[in-house]
Amino acid sequence: MPRPRRSTQSTTLSPGQATYVLERLVADRRISTGEIYRYLSDVNREISSLEERLNSLRGVTGGSYARPSSGGAAPAAGRRGRRRGRPPGRPRGSGAAAAGAAPAAEGAKRRRGRPPGGGKKAGGGKRSALTPEQLASRQLQGRYLGLIRQIPANKRAQYQKTAKEKGREAAIKEMQGALGK
Repeated sequence: MPRPRRSTQSTTLSPGQATYVLERLVADRRISTGEIYRYLSDVNREISSLEERLNSLRGVTGGSYARPSSGGAAPAAGRRGRRRGRPPGRPRGSGAAAAGAAPAAEGAKRRRGRPPGGGKKAGGGKRSALTPEQLASRQLQGRYLGLIRQIPANKRAQYQKTAKEKGREAAIKEMQGALGK
């Protein structure tokens, strides 16, 4: 039988305490940022459903209920133009274009990450094939890096010096000897 929880502290948190708890939960991987944003979107949905319920009740009374004119919450549909499920963030139009930079072309979308084209050159042409010398050099560099990472940091300098003076092949042979490979 589970034990009932003792409530020694009040369950209300200050905004600073709530932020701290959320940061710790995310750091301890007990909750993800996606779940936090899902809960935040649930707040907007709950506000919307409450407003719909109030409007239906107002409709039942025939509109005779006078709404208080205090500065209450704005309707969820008009809040900064957000869609449902979209996490809160910067309002639209507050990016570089609004800060005085040249606006993007009409209808053009800003993209993040790599430009489209999958690694093609900037000119749009095909990537040139590797020469056999380039391929051999890259393979040698890969072997050199794979071995140097196994050497303790305080001993790497001597192998780097060998690679500069005698070449990577000589440095690889020395490292293989030192590592017993």
